[in-house]
Amino acid sequence: MSKRISLEHAKELYEKEQTLIQLQKEGKQLPRNDRRRKKYEAMRKRQNGILWRMKDRIKRTGGKMPKHLES
Repeated sequence: MSKRISLEHAKELYEKEQTLIQLQKEGKQLPRNDRRRKKYEAMRKRQNGILWRMKDRIKRTGGKMPKHLES
């Protein structure tokens, strides 16, 4: 069940999120313990894991592209 919040609190949260989006677009550092930064770091960690697995696979095949990935 969702938690009900007041209209004023919802507006504050929306404005905060918009300022964080703007900071991210400008390439500025996001606050340490912020929801958007946590989402960004989780996404980067996931991408790094995927890239790491691909690099490992390429090393095992001797730098050749696997047949099922060739187009």
